[in-house]
Amino acid sequence: MNGWINTTAIFQILVAGLIVGAGLPALFSIGVRLNAEGVGVAEHGGVTRKSPVLVALSWAIFLLVLTVVLLGILFIARDFIGHHTGWYLLGAKAK
Repeated sequence: MNGWINTTAIFQILVAGLIVGAGLPALFSIGVRLNAEGVGVAEHGGVTRKSPVLVALSWAIFLLVLTVVLLGILFIARDFIGHHTGWYLLGAKAK
């Protein structure tokens, strides 16, 4: 570690940014594709097939993405929420 640059922190920020910035949209697009396959929108040689398993899997992926987004918003606003409501979430400390 240099006095000016913390390489460990830079690496952690880079990895987190790649996971959130590229991973969540990729996961969401996989959910969209699975949903299209499951409800029978996508055709394979003129044949459409419905699959409730793929629809359920796509909704599970959507729920995971929504949960991560909501947790991210709560993490960012944790001090504000704690100050105004008294509920100190996700490691926020009373001041």
